[in-house]
Amino acid sequence: MRRTASLRHPHRRAVIVTGARTPFVKSFGELLKVDTIGLSAAAVGGLLAKTKLDPKHVDHIVWGNVVMQTNAPNCAREIVIDLNLPKHITGHSTSMACASGLNAITQATSLIEQGHADVVIAGGSDSVSNSELPIPRALAYGLAQFVYGKQKGLAALPAFFAHAGYNPLKWLPTPPAIAERSTGKTMGWHGDMIAELYGVTREAQEQFTVKSHANACAARDKGYFEDEVVPVSIGGGAGKPKRECTKDNLIRADYATMGEKFAKLKPAFRKPSGTITAATSSALTDGASCVLVMSEEKAKALGFPTDVRLKSWHFSAIDPYPQLLLAPVLGWGPVLQKAGITDPKAQIDLWEIHEAFAAQVLVTIKCLQSSEFAQKHLGTSTPVLPEGTIDMAKVNVNGGSIAIGHPFAATGGRIVTSTANELRRTGKRHALLSICAAGGLGGVAILEHVPKK
Repeated sequence: MRRTASLRHPHRRAVIVTGARTPFVKSFGELLKVDTIGLSAAAVGGLLAKTKLDPKHVDHIVWGNVVMQTNAPNCAREIVIDLNLPKHITGHSTSMACASGLNAITQATSLIEQGHADVVIAGGSDSVSNSELPIPRALAYGLAQFVYGKQKGLAALPAFFAHAGYNPLKWLPTPPAIAERSTGKTMGWHGDMIAELYGVTREAQEQFTVKSHANACAARDKGYFEDEVVPVSIGGGAGKPKRECTKDNLIRADYATMGEKFAKLKPAFRKPSGTITAATSSALTDGASCVLVMSEEKAKALGFPTDVRLKSWHFSAIDPYPQLLLAPVLGWGPVLQKAGITDPKAQIDLWEIHEAFAAQVLVTIKCLQSSEFAQKHLGTSTPVLPEGTIDMAKVNVNGGSIAIGHPFAATGGRIVTSTANELRRTGKRHALLSICAAGGLGGVAILEHVPKK
């Protein structure tokens, strides 16, 4: 990338200017024909149009992906090419499961604060609708005989069958599964397990789910998402007009009566004894989000706001079995300490906890206040937070992933954008963001809003 920034200075600071995202849409629906690169280009193009930023100022793009597009694994660079942005803009992709988007934003912050860039766009995207179906490895070995083997044509058939076998049913592509390679269990199975271990009931999960949809509906009705969402063009070509996807389609306005339907739902993952259902889980979603990160000096020079920044962040890990989704709990203490937050109850104004499952959010809060969890995983009898620290009225105030959707790598950018907007709207100071991820990983960050005096 171009070296436009000055050498690192102790007080050099990166700021969050603003963000943008595509509509979050249920997979295999309205955005079926838009792949992850198309979603990414829509988000970044929308961000540039919204800010009216001349692309010549952009130094680098950091982009997160979970569902990789193998013919173009560096989505960051494809965004530059597809949008015909100045070709000096470098880019790299990152993958940290559901924490990929947040990880991209922290990388952008580091690039700027270490003096390697002045303007970075960071975000992530995923299209479950366009996930690629892997063929069985044995079939791949067999097919390789036709391409790389010594024998060609029909003469390669014996070598093919020796590797691939004789049962065509075993040659079928493998359906994608959101499961852990190390445990063989789905995310939902692990969510169910920790709900059982920590005594989180199905009723509590369903109450939390209703609250997520109610908060998202209220935010949408107030027009909050209009400042976040940019359109995605669909179709066109062969004489057909293009149309636009402009709205999220997972938020349910019937939240007041949702509870009546919950009893009819069967466990989705651990059958028949599980407590997590389709309603209390985030849905498979397509979408993209991005954030504009600048050095404070550059933002001032270009007339952009400098009042929000990532004050601290911490990535953590835990043994995936059985507490796969609880790694963020290990990051809350370090991130608060790095930010100099000594009284979280008084100093943290907003809590944004990614809703992979309602159960996982509720168990996370329980474990933060658990002496037993702290003793086992942190080596101290003092819990991360005193009981009663988290006011549930301050958790995911504009809805979360259960209501809005969860396009894996796009969730980090959505949460950062939405939370920065909420801090600015309300004049509040600090927000803590927490995201669980596959592999027993977690990311936690603190956003700080310091308005001009």
